[in-house]
Amino acid sequence: MITNVTSQPTAAGIAKLRAAVIGCGWIGSDVADDSRAEGIQAHAAAYTSCADTQLVGVCDADPVRAERAARRWGLNCGARDVAELLAEARPQIVSVCTPDATHGKVLREVLNSPDIRAVVAEKPLALDLAEARSLVNLANKRGVTLAVNYTRRFAASHIEAQRRIRAGAIGRVVAVQGLYTKGIIHNGSHWFDLARWLVGEITRIEAWQSPIDPECFDPTCHVHMSFADGQTGVLLGLDDGCFTVFEMDVIGTEGRLRIADSGMRFEWFSVAASPHYSGYRTLLLGGDTVTGFRDVALRMVEDVVAALRNGTQPRCTGEDAVAALAASDAARRSLALGVECTVE
Repeated sequence: MITNVTSQPTAAGIAKLRAAVIGCGWIGSDVADDSRAEGIQAHAAAYTSCADTQLVGVCDADPVRAERAARRWGLNCGARDVAELLAEARPQIVSVCTPDATHGKVLREVLNSPDIRAVVAEKPLALDLAEARSLVNLANKRGVTLAVNYTRRFAASHIEAQRRIRAGAIGRVVAVQGLYTKGIIHNGSHWFDLARWLVGEITRIEAWQSPIDPECFDPTCHVHMSFADGQTGVLLGLDDGCFTVFEMDVIGTEGRLRIADSGMRFEWFSVAASPHYSGYRTLLLGGDTVTGFRDVALRMVEDVVAALRNGTQPRCTGEDAVAALAASDAARRSLALGVECTVE
């Protein structure tokens, strides 16, 4: 049984929004206890720390994990059932941090709850593109703010990088390339979302097999892509059994941004005279920027609260998540058919 918690007021006298987390694994709760993870990166920690929210419930299908999370965040107990959480805790904001295959079912149940005003979904929004679009339509129909945690959109360093690229810091973007692991949907959609955000809309994709999981539902394939404004891109899938990697190299006419170490380091290059040969122009490293994801979950929750209270859109919307998933879907179709496919 979940004991209802009375909503507390903010400093401005406005009642705090009641929040809950469904899925108490790594990103939902446990990363808060990783000594190497900087700041607030777990959903539960973000709701606890945000001045405008109050964590009133946690839920996990594993009762041990649910109880551990409840104790960790000062709650009476953790729920095993989504319906129980929604009925008894009556949250207004819910984070869905369950395994990928469950996102669609859990999100539909949450979106249909009468108390829900905002939902934060972990990526991908769903495994099926049609289901993802249906969820966005449902959120719009019910007037629920839907945000998706493509984390880099909420990191201050990446927001500044996007601003600089759009301001012409590396000239006109002509190409993008990258590396990823763990599936064209699971992490591939993460890469596609970042590419859309920094470069523009992806229109066509041709995929080919890598040696990793060629027959699985979410293969880690290689991809060539075309963008709406004429840029080209290449993404290579690697084996996470050897190491994990998430990198992007954005190349412009006057410079280059290399996002390395999973986004923990930026390398900015500019065009200059070659130090090695006369008459040549080359890309010279202007310096490294140490970035990271300190407090990124808190920034995400603050962004969603602001969107909810101001009637604006969050930094990463359901529509953004659908567009990223559409690129992953095109890659899977291309891999199956052996032809280039349109991102639909």
